[in-house]
Amino acid sequence: MDIKADALVKSMYEAIDRRDIAAAMEFIDEECVYQDLNFPEPFKGKEAVRKLFEKSCESIPDDLLFVIDDITTEDPLAVGVVWHVELEGIPLPNGRGVSFYRLSKETGKLVFARDIVEPPIKPGDVSFFIIRLISPLVRKFLKPQQENKKPGQPLVSLFFWLLAAAYIYILLLSPPDQILPGEPAWAIQPDTLQEVLDESINFFFVLPILNAIGIHTMKAPTVHPVSEAFFNFAVGWMFMFLPLMLADRRGDSLPKVAIWGLGMFLTNAFLTPYMALRAAKPIPEEEDNNIKKGAIARVFGWIGLLVGTTAVVWFFFARPEFGGVSERLQYFVEQLTSQRLTFAFAVDLILFSIFQAILLGSVQPVGSKRRWLRFIPFWGLVAWLIL
Repeated sequence: MDIKADALVKSMYEAIDRRDIAAAMEFIDEECVYQDLNFPEPFKGKEAVRKLFEKSCESIPDDLLFVIDDITTEDPLAVGVVWHVELEGIPLPNGRGVSFYRLSKETGKLVFARDIVEPPIKPGDVSFFIIRLISPLVRKFLKPQQENKKPGQPLVSLFFWLLAAAYIYILLLSPPDQILPGEPAWAIQPDTLQEVLDESINFFFVLPILNAIGIHTMKAPTVHPVSEAFFNFAVGWMFMFLPLMLADRRGDSLPKVAIWGLGMFLTNAFLTPYMALRAAKPIPEEEDNNIKKGAIARVFGWIGLLVGTTAVVWFFFARPEFGGVSERLQYFVEQLTSQRLTFAFAVDLILFSIFQAILLGSVQPVGSKRRWLRFIPFWGLVAWLIL
């Protein structure tokens, strides 16, 4: 071998400091993998490394230099470097770093590199807390498994991720009148916020019903019955998803209760990612899917039945001062075409129908007498929970 690793790296640094990309590339192997941890992906191949060097040299001042502070010399094929950058002889703040380089035995050129640059934010002891926090998640979600996966699963999971991204952007974040009318979450108006708050206070019609039977400990806000019913019907459907998600063996490694709890506030902003995550999980054996439901499922089913039935009646007949059936239907159409919140709940009902069919189809094995219930929106889930 004509050159040792430490000498090669020193020569490469000198070429970079001269901005002589051609000279620096003389030391790079055709199969080089260069990991600059400022970037999410490594640069693979000599041409990719050339582009990295060119972009780096074009993006920094001409008088910014890489200075080697220490370098190992014992191994002819591998070297570690401690370095810093300086500008006109002045060390640059947050400009320190360490690198590791390995040469190819065959060509004597750089075949692997990893650069680690000093981070501008130094979390200190917080970093240990973060490590402890994410360690259980790493073990649970990133540990390789012997999985019973089908070839199309990654595509299904990708579809649900794209659906989640579209849902969040279009319904929650897109600017007014770019795609949909009405204000996004970041520009929500006080009257819309007050309506959401009032509907939340009248959750599951508990407070209005208590007022109606003479209990006035707290007065229920007056909300248009159409919006009130639509809100509670959607939230009641999401409410019933918990026992179904718990029975879904394919999602056993996922934090189902936490996802469901967040979904009670933002529905498919969390339920759709759950569907994406479970789609990437192994498919359980069919005999594992015949789950026996407990009393908790029946409680959820009866609550869903009461809320859903009340919502339908409420939509058409509650608060008669808001007009008859035709006026209410006209109001609903107006809200659907002008208010993003109402449109979002309509999309929720469509997605709930799809996800109910998928999850019930997974829980109820092929040949089950109740498998057909998955195709009846809302009421099919009520029946499955109660029966």
